[in-house]
Amino acid sequence: MLWLLVSGNLTGIFAQVPGGFPFEGLDRTYTVYVPASIPPGDQPPLLLALHGLTQTGNIMMQFSNFNTYAEQYHFVVVYPDGVNNTWNVGFAGGANTNDVGFLSALIDTLHHQYSIDLSRVYSTGFSNGGFMSYRLACELGDHIAAIASVSGTMTDGAFGTCVPSRNIPVMHIHGTSDLVVAYNGGFGNKSVDEVLGLWKGFNNCPSDAVIVNLPDLVQEGSTVQTYTWSPCADSTEVMLYKVINGGHTWPGSVGTTGLGNTNRDIIASEEIWKFVSRFSLDITTGLIREKKEPVYRVYPNPSNGGGITIGFPPMNKPATIDILTAGGYKIANIAVPSGSGRQIIGAGRLKAGLYLVHLHNENVSRIMKLLIL
Repeated sequence: MLWLLVSGNLTGIFAQVPGGFPFEGLDRTYTVYVPASIPPGDQPPLLLALHGLTQTGNIMMQFSNFNTYAEQYHFVVVYPDGVNNTWNVGFAGGANTNDVGFLSALIDTLHHQYSIDLSRVYSTGFSNGGFMSYRLACELGDHIAAIASVSGTMTDGAFGTCVPSRNIPVMHIHGTSDLVVAYNGGFGNKSVDEVLGLWKGFNNCPSDAVIVNLPDLVQEGSTVQTYTWSPCADSTEVMLYKVINGGHTWPGSVGTTGLGNTNRDIIASEEIWKFVSRFSLDITTGLIREKKEPVYRVYPNPSNGGGITIGFPPMNKPATIDILTAGGYKIANIAVPSGSGRQIIGAGRLKAGLYLVHLHNENVSRIMKLLIL
């Protein structure tokens, strides 16, 4: 396994790279694709592409073909791996890993490695990965600008507890003949109409949609209708691609992705990127862009010990990281060179309890909490 600890810009870093880091006692892995089409020094957008149940990030990469669109539209795409090929989306008896925390840490990691624009981070996924994208919209709205789900809705539990921190644009693609995640819900998950009704309510969208019947370009037994609810609050939007007679598959996929009929009238990957890329976390009105607050983060947090990463905006002067007990007693300090945007510290000797992480130099003083379990 390759452990990436690179900071800086995109100069000379291209193509497909495996990566990973320890998170809450587990070795979490992913594959990132950085296209050569991104100009050196640019801050590209990031797309999280989340695989389905029993799949891997590499399988998602193959059938979605997002790498081709990353080259064409100049964005970075990452294919994370769920533990045991699954994501924790709230199904009873399902995974209990902290996938929201892992994906948050992954965003920060890629930001520091590839100068990702944190105002343009998006999530999409197939089936279980679509469920996970909805969970990120519910719980990680300060990181995710927009989401798109293919053949994945929301679990009953996630539906009942979702309180997003902001209005989030949502795109959904689903076959009406999906026999795995039924269009009309059941087996612990909500229907497509219930899920989109929830997000239309969150985003204060119009009650009526603009409906368009797309051309039947390929006679494979299915057609597509689009439903668009817009404009919604904060210039957001909710959009549905209803695949009539479509199965549990990724429309326009390379090869076989799931079960049932695969629509070929649209290419889901391209439609997804065209949708999500219209939105940014920082755009509030017109072309006015707010100044984004610097991101300071300690992860994994809570931690079982081992390696702890401290992420921060690159600084033009050397700094120091002090580790203090909750009572203010200093137990360690680490020198941080100028230009650095992250520091990994060993926490294996720290006893269980609450600690303070103080990052400081003559320009910056930031205190973060760290919980050791």
